[in-house]
Amino acid sequence: MDETTKMTADLIVYGKIYTADSKRSLAQAMAVADGKIIYVGDKAGAERYAGENTQVIEHDKGLVIPGMTEGHAHISSTTEIVYGVSLANKESIDDYVTAIKAYMASHPDEKVVSGSGFENGIFGSLGPTADILDDISTDVPMVMISEDHHSYWVNSKAMELVGIDETTAEVPNGVIVRYPGTSRPTGWFKEMAGNLFSAVLPEMTADNFAHAIECYQDIALSNGVTIAFEPMFDKKQNYDRRFAGYAKLNSEGKLKVTFRVGYTLEPVDDEDYVFAELSKYHEKFRYVSKIQVNTLKIFADGVVEGHTAFLRDDYADAPGDKGEPMLSQERTNAAVKRALDAGYDVHAHAIGDAAIDEVLNAYEYGQTEIDRDYRNAITHLQVMVPEHVDRMKRLGVVAVTNPYWHFRNSVYYDTLEKPFLGEERASKEYYMRSITDAGIVTSCASDFPVTVPPRTMDALHLMVNRKQPGHSEMEEMGTGETISVEDGLQALTYGGAYQNRLEKTKGSVEAGKDADFVLLDSDVLTIPKEDIYKTQVTATYICGEKVWSLGTEAPDPLR
Repeated sequence: MDETTKMTADLIVYGKIYTADSKRSLAQAMAVADGKIIYVGDKAGAERYAGENTQVIEHDKGLVIPGMTEGHAHISSTTEIVYGVSLANKESIDDYVTAIKAYMASHPDEKVVSGSGFENGIFGSLGPTADILDDISTDVPMVMISEDHHSYWVNSKAMELVGIDETTAEVPNGVIVRYPGTSRPTGWFKEMAGNLFSAVLPEMTADNFAHAIECYQDIALSNGVTIAFEPMFDKKQNYDRRFAGYAKLNSEGKLKVTFRVGYTLEPVDDEDYVFAELSKYHEKFRYVSKIQVNTLKIFADGVVEGHTAFLRDDYADAPGDKGEPMLSQERTNAAVKRALDAGYDVHAHAIGDAAIDEVLNAYEYGQTEIDRDYRNAITHLQVMVPEHVDRMKRLGVVAVTNPYWHFRNSVYYDTLEKPFLGEERASKEYYMRSITDAGIVTSCASDFPVTVPPRTMDALHLMVNRKQPGHSEMEEMGTGETISVEDGLQALTYGGAYQNRLEKTKGSVEAGKDADFVLLDSDVLTIPKEDIYKTQVTATYICGEKVWSLGTEAPDPLR
């Protein structure tokens, strides 16, 4: 652009800028006009774009980074927190009981009490039982969803309403936990067995979902997140209402974050129906910039803590038990190929090494077009082996990692993961450096509301330290899997944009891209790495407009 055609900037930002471009460049300034970045470089260069009405930000302390991405969050399921009892971040059964009682006292007319966030490891070997909830009430049905969303804890009234007793048969791809030596259900239902309680869960309206999505958006913006992917699923098959919530916010001009959504194929689903619905929502939002539906989500397995992750070798505490795949290899292959042939991406949940094998087999089976830019993803990736890294790189698979979990959590790691996997496998959980060093595009995900609150600076801290924030004395998880701050920032910014096919317009601070950026109150590139988690987002900008700043009222669900 020559001097005679140079634009006048609406906004100029001065400060240390981590651009996240291909060279991981640093800059001193950027200029913005009409929501786009028109200049990135030194301060003198930016000054040439200044005009009489140009707004100037002097961010001389801290760091400016691109807007960040949430690679996997159950956004519309924020209803669980807004319209139910939150059991997240509690430390004992008594804490759960206290929280439920307090919720019931403040919601005396509630016909069903639902909630989420309990941790399996807090209970003994028998797990959560109905009698604990029965001591609170035997008249009001209660349905609590675990923190990982792979099991349900219910009271006797809930079981009575759906007719569950000693004679209830096992559920395919599910587990009804029973008292030892009997057929009597304990009140703990894993994986697909949780579907038995779909009819008991409270009904949510489109307005409920819209409010919940807006509440999540507040949380996202307060953490510098400007892109978010939801692998949507609904035990009550309320997809229409969830999407109507998004549509309502979009029509009202309230969507600020760029949302991308996937439609889930569960083991009990009819593929023809799922693909018809996926096509319907894809077409409905095809030309909507703030929300699009371009992805099929599949489950390859469950979770380690429920003994439902699919492993190559037996669980350490259960000889002969390797877990089971959610879908057969043949069914996974067929679903993946059908999705790819229709032009969709696939996003797969895979925890165990055998589940990762199955997903990679399916991707290899389905990725038949030599010149196509495939962006298939695997999320969680808990139990990996080196050959997975090689295959992911060769197939161009995006690693949607969960750094929020990459530390030796006393409840999960010591109580569940190490006993269930054994020391050898547990000590090598959650590859990170192995993935990034191989050149695999990596993004970050909280799996919200599994992780509450989903603080992006906690994620960065955990990628760099592999130790719980504030506990530098802790032994790191998976020795040798820490990564650099720059690698972590790339995963949070460019990697997430790439995952969602948005890297041409977002994900880095470069001329021509949307002016989505975040102001941090400290320079995470230079501060002691053990202090990264203390960093705060002070402001979030989307297309050059400030959409959140420190001091804004706390997001509704986290009050």
